[in-house]
Parts: sequence; C-alpha cells; structure tokens
Amino acid sequence: MKTKESLLRRLFSHTILILNLLLVLWSALCYTAAYVSPVKVKYLAITNLTLPFVIAANICFIFFWLLFSNKKLRSICSILTLVLGYKVFITVFGLNFSGTNDMIQQPGTIKIMSWNVHGLGIFEKHDGKQVAEKMLAFIKKEDADIVCMPEYYTPGNDSMRPYAKRILAYGYSTYKFCFDNKVGSDIYMGTAIFSKYPIENYAVRHLGTEWINVLQCDVKIKEGKKMRVFFLHMHSFGFSDYDKYYIEELKKNGLGIPMHSSMFLWKFNYAYSVRAAEADTVADMIRNSPYPVLVCGDLNDLPGSYTYMKIRGDLNDAFLDKGKWIGRTFNELSPTLRIDHMFYNPATLQIMGYRCPPISLSDHRPVIVNFKVL
Repeated sequence: MKTKESLLRRLFSHTILILNLLLVLWSALCYTAAYVSPVKVKYLAITNLTLPFVIAANICFIFFWLLFSNKKLRSICSILTLVLGYKVFITVFGLNFSGTNDMIQQPGTIKIMSWNVHGLGIFEKHDGKQVAEKMLAFIKKEDADIVCMPEYYTPGNDSMRPYAKRILAYGYSTYKFCFDNKVGSDIYMGTAIFSKYPIENYAVRHLGTEWINVLQCDVKIKEGKKMRVFFLHMHSFGFSDYDKYYIEELKKNGLGIPMHSSMFLWKFNYAYSVRAAEADTVADMIRNSPYPVLVCGDLNDLPGSYTYMKIRGDLNDAFLDKGKWIGRTFNELSPTLRIDHMFYNPATLQIMGYRCPPISLSDHRPVIVNFKVL
C-alpha cells in the first residue's frame, strides 16, 4: 500500500514538474514575442494574449514547490523565469497600492486625457444623442489641458460640426482633426485634439498602412521648454460586431475563445504584423524628436507586446507608475485588455496621478493623467 502511495506521489510530482517546464517554455515564447517582430515570425505574437495568466501560473508554481512539496529547489524554474523576463512581465500589473494619486490641477501641472470615443454615440441605435451629451459633460468636468480623441466624428467635410465649437468653449484654444476612415458617405471618423496650450509644428504622419496616421505637435509646456506629443490610433484586430458577439457568447457558455479557428488566427496574425511595421516607424519618429516626447492614444495592443515595447522604448508608462492591478481600458471581450496607453519622458514630466474610470459610454475607457512639469 505504501509503495502504491509512494508511486502515485512521485507520478503526481513529476507531472507537476513537466507542466511547470512547459509553462517555462511558453513564458519564453511570450518574452521572445515582445522583441521579435511579428513580421518576421508568424503567430508568435499571439502568445502575448496569455501573458497575465502566464505570470499568475508561474507564481502559483512557486508557491506550490515552496509550500506543498519537499522539492523546493524546483521553484527555481519559475523564479528564474520571472526574474529573467522581468522587463516584459512587469508591464502587465500596476502595483501602486500606497502613496498619493493627485489629480488636482494647479500651476505647474498639465493634465492629459486620451479617450477613444467610438463615434460619440453614432453607433448607438436608440440613445446616441444622450450618450454624446454624457460624454461631452464628462470631458467638460475633467477639464484636461490636452484631450486626444480617436474615433471622433464629423459629418461631411465640416470638422467644426457637430461638437467642436462646444468643446472649444470649455476653454480650449486649439482644435485639430484628421480623418482616417469613413462610415457611409457622410461620416468622417478620425482623431481629434483639443488643447489649452498653443501647439506648433502640427503634422500628420502617415504610417503607410491603410488609413493609419500619427498626429504630431510641439507643445510649449514651460518657458524655454517644449514637448513633442504623438497621438496614435493604430491598426485594430478588425473584429466585426458579430465577431465580438460570437466571442462573448463562447465565454458565457464556458467554451473559451476559439483560438483553433483559422479566421481568428489569421486576423490576429495580420493585425500584429501590421502594427509591428507601424510601431517600427513610430519608434523612429520618437528617436528623432528634437524635444522630449509624450505618446498617447489607442495602440490596440497589450502590455508586453512587440508594439508596446517598441513604442514605449525608454519612456515611462503612466499606468505602471500610478495605476493598479490590470488597468483595463477596453470594455469588451476580456477583463485584461489594456490597449490605451500613455508614455512620457520622466526627465520632463513627473506623474502626479492616474485615472481610468470604468465608464461604459464608449467601448473604451478614458485614460487621464496629471503631470507636474519639471
């Protein structure tokens, strides 16, 4: 009897070890995906979708070996995995559970908001006007110094309609709009910028992929000091409303996302490849900037991805400096989707506070950051 129990115990221990080693291998793939362009290696980038779960699983294995096994040295497998992959793994979770989170505006601070507004309610079937009014009220209340709004819309070719004049009346002196898509024949969708600071050298930089543009401008944030700001809305996964509905239904029924589906695999791989090429171009723009840089907008990619790592480079991530937990910014599909980001130069700006309120007026949540100008 003892022999049989001993055999089962060893079998269980070896099975857990094999699973742990397989996890280490998968973790290595996640780490590699952060630095190897999806253009060069197909489908590798898809491993990034599992990154939060990979981190959690490694932590579980560490605790298992240390607390429930006499093979404590085996915990080294996952410990080394987390240590060696630290630069990638640390991008996932905000660990700021103490300290201040100051969103108060005062002289010497600059408050920036990035919010994919999803057409300001035009996709709502019944209460689109009410949604727009609530979003405008939120923008007015937040009173950010600079607002970036991907998926802003204007009818026809008059960029002042329907809401620009109202938003300008909130105290903004500058408004810029660049359309990158059309809905039907009369709705122009694009990125809008509202700023209380005068901006210089405004430029639209086309990334060479479909309609994707980068809006660039220089902002005088202090006497004798300028900052170059890049506003991004990068290529999406291209999911239709039906695709999103299909995934949500599978999740509700406990079937998981159908990663075996060739359609989804193709869409993921194509989107990752396109964004990788865009990220390479944006990284060159950042590197060649004559001024310190701030980057904000909808990157459509997760922390630890090639796009995230390439564009962020040596910049600080506002969420990692002041955010908590996973920092979800996308309201659909998954609780782990943080695809809206704000990166900044810590030699120019000192972060005071970070907010990403869980409001559902758009499919994205606003990212709001308060900085002290150094």
